[in-house]
Amino acid sequence: MNRLEFEDGNGNAPAPAWRDARRALAQAAPPDRVEQALLRAFRQRHAPRPWYRRWSADAVASWAGIGAAACALAIAGMSLLPTAAPSPRVVRVLAAADVGFVPLVPPERMAAAPNPQLKQANLPRAALVQMGIPIVADAPQELVHAELLVAGTGEPLAIRLAVN
Repeated sequence: MNRLEFEDGNGNAPAPAWRDARRALAQAAPPDRVEQALLRAFRQRHAPRPWYRRWSADAVASWAGIGAAACALAIAGMSLLPTAAPSPRVVRVLAAADVGFVPLVPPERMAAAPNPQLKQANLPRAALVQMGIPIVADAPQELVHAELLVAGTGEPLAIRLAVN
């Protein structure tokens, strides 16, 4: 039922005042460019917001909380993983770091070495890298002062880099 076709309350046809008002509205025309003015006013009042303002503080806080919980779970999970044993080479270097000497031969040969002596030498970085010493070889010909534990036969047993 159309809004303007109301009955008069007794179940009769629309009242004559309604019919007259309806005829007057049918002949009326809206003012020029009213639709464009309404659309322009709507766009000004409801301008699109930038993407960073579309997120509410609650949404950002909830995603930040989820991210923090995921990081905590990842750290807890990684701490429960079994750690791999270091390689024998790393164990030797770490054990020798306490004394300062890095062994170049097995400990049995070092203990059985005849007449060991402490010698000082300037060795190029490239030679230290070839011996397996953990040193940066950015300048391979640069000399590094080192102390060598040498057997009586001339075989190097251990090396310690000197600190200036």
